Amino acid sequence: MTSDLNEQADVTEIDVIAERTLTATIDGKSSDVVVRFGKPARHPKGDWACPYQISGIGDEKVRQAFGIDGVQALQLAMFSAGAVLSTHREEVKLTFLNEIQLGFPGSTREASGSCPYCRSGEAEC
Repeated sequence: MTSDLNEQADVTEIDVIAERTLTATIDGKSSDVVVRFGKPARHPKGDWACPYQISGIGDEKVRQAFGIDGVQALQLAMFSAGAVLSTHREEVKLTFLNEIQLGFPGSTREASGSCPYCRSGEAEC
């Protein structure tokens, strides 16, 4: 999930408010992957930004997700982290508490609690 704002983000530090440690297994060897979420803050361009970082796999860059308020920015950071982690599924087995469900939303429906394309009472998409 990349936007123009994400590309312009120059975040190097993160004021961590929550983190989750996952286990990565490659060729029978396990190591920790830590997903950190920072405190959402108003971005100079007007929206809210929530920094997040995944260390132990990938480039470990601090990224940002943007929302109309701090809650949406945090939700979208969790969604984005889940999307980034899913890109590594072919090369590494990731688990949380020995389960393959990592606890990050994997779809818009999971991130928001409902599908934004379905009207209340309709069958799911």
